[in-house]
Amino acid sequence: MEDVVTAVGGSKSTLYRYFTDKTELFRAAVEGRIGRLSEPLRSFQPGGDVTATLRKFGRYLADIVLAPEAIALHRLVQSEAERIPGPGETFLEHAPAVGNAILGRYLAELCGQGVLELEDPVLAAGQLFQAMLGGLQMRMLMNPAAPPTRKEVERSIATAVEIFLNGAKTRT
Repeated sequence: MEDVVTAVGGSKSTLYRYFTDKTELFRAAVEGRIGRLSEPLRSFQPGGDVTATLRKFGRYLADIVLAPEAIALHRLVQSEAERIPGPGETFLEHAPAVGNAILGRYLAELCGQGVLELEDPVLAAGQLFQAMLGGLQMRMLMNPAAPPTRKEVERSIATAVEIFLNGAKTRT
């Protein structure tokens, strides 16, 4: 808490009026940072061709989850998750859950229109996100000095959307 007071000014007593302990302060910082990072996603407007819309959503997600700031935050929260209760859950509630809910609503709309048939659109949204960007995100988490190229990102998104909409076909 002393470091925070030094960095932002004020006093410990003022800080403790807003946050009862370091865990609450850390949780609030994680929540605030994720809110700023995910703002473009919240303004996503689906429309038109389903394939193009899903690819566009994938690019929105890529710009957020593969950004160096997001990777650094993910690594920080993950490293502290066992030691400090709360920030891990906050991260999940405000990062992947938000993206899954937004994409899930779009997928549910498509189901309502008879375009798709999905038992659980939010679950499908999470699986589509992982197919689009999970491998690239993991690569960034393990080696942030080797970010994927735009071409790799586009290929990963396009392939995931293709398989999501058309399935993998077996050869007979």
